[in-house]
Amino acid sequence: MAKGTQSFLALVYPPAELPDLPIVSLDPPFCFRCSKPFQQGLVYSHYCNNCIAYPRAFLFARSGFVFCGLVRKVIHWVKYDQKYHLIPLLEEWLEKAYRKYIGGWPCHGVVPVPIHPIQFRQRGFNIAEELAQFLSKHQKLAYLPALKRIKPTEQQSALTFMERTLNLKGAFKLKRGFDLKGKNLLIIDDIITTTATVHECAVMLKNWGGAKEIAVLTIARS
Repeated sequence: MAKGTQSFLALVYPPAELPDLPIVSLDPPFCFRCSKPFQQGLVYSHYCNNCIAYPRAFLFARSGFVFCGLVRKVIHWVKYDQKYHLIPLLEEWLEKAYRKYIGGWPCHGVVPVPIHPIQFRQRGFNIAEELAQFLSKHQKLAYLPALKRIKPTEQQSALTFMERTLNLKGAFKLKRGFDLKGKNLLIIDDIITTTATVHECAVMLKNWGGAKEIAVLTIARS
């Protein structure tokens, strides 16, 4: 069923009440670069061992919530069960994260993480595009879908950062027609885990697009 039809039906037949699951915000202390949580008492500005060993192409990555409880459930419902009427809830969560962590950063535009056309046909949409368009409109930022995914990748859930990075080599390409030179850009996605995907996107935007600085914003961190 098309996403527009799902959204219309959701207005006519409101969804059942959401389950009583926890929502866990992602708060410091965490790694300044990738926001991997630290033990309480450690200094907020420290970098995690992984970011020290493998420098990232982005300035910092932030997420509003831990990928668990209700946040995990709603993201899975939207992405895999076509419960598109819950997209506004994801958009609300993303905007809260933006106001909490990104609002003071001089950002010129938002760039959604692209998915491969095969994945797009399976899902019918790209959640990162939906989120980026929403944030662009509500925060008056340029919407810059400047990347495309040209290579499908194998399942990455069990891979380390370096394994994922190797898996993602050659997966992204810069589209023509976007002037990114000297701009600070915000990459948008729903979840980050090792940050390998957004790192590769940042490499393309900086090395090939000429962007100045890259930050990352997602709803949740796994």
